[in-house]
Amino acid sequence: GKSTLSKESQAARTEEATMASSPTSVLSSIDDKKSGLDLKNEGNGYFIKRQFDDALTCYSEGIKLVTHDDDDLKATLYSNMSSCYFEMGDYENSATYARECSRLLIESMAIKVKAAVDRGESGKDVKLPPLAWKNTYRMARAMHFGDATDAEVNHALHTIETTEGSGEYGSMAAKMREQLDYYRRMPSNNKEFEPSLLRASFQNPYVEYYNFGHDESESLLQRNEGSNAQSILLDDLDDEELSSLSLLFGGVGDGRHAFVTLLDANNQYQSLSEAKQDTFRLHMTLNDISAQLLAKDALVLVLAHELGGAADSVKTALTTADPFNIGLVIYYATLGYAMPPFVYRKMVEHIKRWFTDNTLENFRHTFPWLVVSEDTWEGIVRIMHSWVDPETQYSPNFPSTIEILSPYRPAVGNRGDNVMAGLSSMGAGSELMGDMKAKFDSAMEKKRADIVELSRSTTLTPEIISAAKRALGEEATDEQMRKFLADMVMDQMMEGGPSASLYVSPMDKLFIEQTKCLIPQFGPSDEMKEELSFFVLGENGSSKKEAIKAINKYKSHIREKWVTNPVQIDPFYWSFLNGNKAVDEFNPVQEFPQGFMTPEVISFMSEPPPDILQAKTDEEQEKVFNNNTLAFNLIRYYWHVGRAVSDLSGKTTIEIALGSIISFGDTASDREGNGLPTKYHRITLSNIPDYTGMHSLFVKIAPLLSLKSKSVTPCIQSNCLLNTGLWKSFDDYIFSTSALGYKEAEAVFRLKVADEEPSIWGTATVWEQNCDDDERIGSLPLSHDELRAWLHRLFLSNILPPDRDTNSLIREERASNVNLFLLTLSHCVNHLGMPAHFISSILEDLLKKKILVTKATLSNDSPAPYLGSKVVSKKRFVLSAFQTDLANQTAVFLQNNMLGFRLIDTSFLPTQKASLYELKLSGISSKYDASWAYEYGSVSSVMCLGFMLQKEKVSGEYGIGTAASNGNNGFSMFMMM
Repeated sequence: GKSTLSKESQAARTEEATMASSPTSVLSSIDDKKSGLDLKNEGNGYFIKRQFDDALTCYSEGIKLVTHDDDDLKATLYSNMSSCYFEMGDYENSATYARECSRLLIESMAIKVKAAVDRGESGKDVKLPPLAWKNTYRMARAMHFGDATDAEVNHALHTIETTEGSGEYGSMAAKMREQLDYYRRMPSNNKEFEPSLLRASFQNPYVEYYNFGHDESESLLQRNEGSNAQSILLDDLDDEELSSLSLLFGGVGDGRHAFVTLLDANNQYQSLSEAKQDTFRLHMTLNDISAQLLAKDALVLVLAHELGGAADSVKTALTTADPFNIGLVIYYATLGYAMPPFVYRKMVEHIKRWFTDNTLENFRHTFPWLVVSEDTWEGIVRIMHSWVDPETQYSPNFPSTIEILSPYRPAVGNRGDNVMAGLSSMGAGSELMGDMKAKFDSAMEKKRADIVELSRSTTLTPEIISAAKRALGEEATDEQMRKFLADMVMDQMMEGGPSASLYVSPMDKLFIEQTKCLIPQFGPSDEMKEELSFFVLGENGSSKKEAIKAINKYKSHIREKWVTNPVQIDPFYWSFLNGNKAVDEFNPVQEFPQGFMTPEVISFMSEPPPDILQAKTDEEQEKVFNNNTLAFNLIRYYWHVGRAVSDLSGKTTIEIALGSIISFGDTASDREGNGLPTKYHRITLSNIPDYTGMHSLFVKIAPLLSLKSKSVTPCIQSNCLLNTGLWKSFDDYIFSTSALGYKEAEAVFRLKVADEEPSIWGTATVWEQNCDDDERIGSLPLSHDELRAWLHRLFLSNILPPDRDTNSLIREERASNVNLFLLTLSHCVNHLGMPAHFISSILEDLLKKKILVTKATLSNDSPAPYLGSKVVSKKRFVLSAFQTDLANQTAVFLQNNMLGFRLIDTSFLPTQKASLYELKLSGISSKYDASWAYEYGSVSSVMCLGFMLQKEKVSGEYGIGTAASNGNNGFSMFMMM
């Protein structure tokens, strides 16, 4: 309705476009003997089968065969074309052909009236046929779901309503006009609305909090192991891609994946031609919901940049006081729970200089490659103020060195045992533990078999032979030595991999075992030399016994003089748990080499750590041994990060973005206005799908992917952690929150799993963008009945939480709520191209039908298994208890323009303005404190507030009224009402 073309020209152009795209199979079946009526009937057959492209071909060809005196048939063909386009969701063309149908019938009526007058009759008996009103009404509906204004829609409806002879369409138009009046009366929210996509929960709002990651760092430019997704090679990109490469790290945590990606980019950049170097531009977004972790990442990036600028080589960094001291600050700030006083003083100096005593404007001027918004700056600086003055900024009181180290248990030993022990401590039952251990053991046995097979063809080096004979005796056979090699490789894997031993010294391991602290590293720093004067190994210091004696003597100095590292203690998390939990079971001596110093990382270093296997003489081996300490290799690592930042200056920007990754895409318009990317070539997510569910990834994060190109296939890499232990198959895992099997999810969401064998036991799953254009899909991936059943199933799974054992954290957490369901409907229309009227009709049914009759089926099992193509009979669900919530949320979405389409039947929606209420609950249980409720599960960890409020008693002691009225130290919960 808004085009400047005449209606006839629009119809002609649309008809030509339709002909150009018509299926050749249908065109070839049309012969000269067929009439327009024949083609109409043939097209109707295709329409009934929902083969709309074929139907359109028949109708458009039929129009060419209609004689000029048969306007009724031509009008019918135009009407049928309008119906096809309407069902396809092409509302502009639907309105155009409906208008053309009405125009022909009006002209035909005018001719008939004139003929009657010419015969001396009044012509009053000549009426517009119902087909004209039907098309005018369809035109109004198409305009409503399309881009027309409210005034244009109302004009069409008013014409039907007020014109004599419109029959039943007059009353239908009047009712529709009355319903659409809701949008005129609907208030608009005066506050920015950001819907929560998770159930109201009494659990820790951070969901989890880790100072350190758990996986090996991987460059986002490289192919993920076990995945078919290809690596991004800078030299293979065309100029457009090379000039706008963008990567997003969601839940970036300690930054390991971002840092290795930076090293990889710099390594590739150095090999580019000068012309390509001039073209190259990279943007990396580091996102996390924790201001504490982003503050640490920002501090580390600034310190690494200083380190790389202060030393022109790793050797200089390790032998010159200033860069060495910067390295020590990173060493203790990122890996330790306590540090020498002089290190803390230097850290505070850096924090004050660049952050707390600085302005955002000056910061941006000094570090133009580091992009920080005002909100993010405010968030991380608030954290850093706590680091600078922890004694006054932490509540309850900031812990002393003794208090922070006492509960700390640096995890050591076998990886499998550590995993099982961790699950047991969180309440995993014996059946689940047994199942998980069996799968873990099976995977290890398969890995062992692969290693044994590989060892048969491996050349036994003199070093391996010597080590094997020392362990097995001089008479060891070749087969025995090869088995020894396989066992040694397996042991290294279980203890963190070979890098866990190669890049640390025995003294590193011994010191943390005895003190729970990082060993002071001897070097050019005068302050460190003074610190080390308290740590004397003695003449026989090379023996383990003497070393332990010296360490234990030094331990009292640590407890008295060293200070607690505030960088590892989130002040908000500390306050939330009332100071009951602040440390992770993390052994940096084992896990930093394993997670950061991977072979891939080493390959990107211009000055890698010395290789003990390359040392030929005793003197060379001793030199290598002395330089392979945790502190030296950490400084070596961050020197390379700093140099990469400097080398890529003007070519790479690193954005620090505070907030939930789930709502990250909602800021697209603001980002575009600030010159920041709104689409990404690669996205990696840490822990996020475990706690928000894969469905939120499909709906909220997948739209952030760039379109597929000839050189780059955009993809999302998401890890699978705790929740996956519940599922028996990958289908079950995806079904748990999306209500679809993974193959169905691929079809619906236009993604595909790039993994060779998708598994819940893999470390990550890669989802590739599966389309190379942004056009609306011509046909739906599932039938209408299947789509309707899916959306019914999704809604039911959102409002009905699964059964669970409240005494165990290892249980199905179905986090989705009504908000995410509504966003899914919006995603279906606005991103997946599903017809708005079809999705709207599903929502209207859920709003007004008290009893839903559907083929959607929920399993009574928990966790709910994927039902696949199992034939089920229709079920009846009473929805009345949930319709008020759905109506309220739908109204809020409409008021804030978040639904992306409009309903027609608005009779069930509230007209008042929505308000946000805060409900505080406490006193739920007098026996257990918040940490118990979070760690071990209780009544307070139910995930749905509605079910909580229906209980007369909570934990058998307090009524909900008492809990709600007692606001002292209560949990806060936000909900829409």
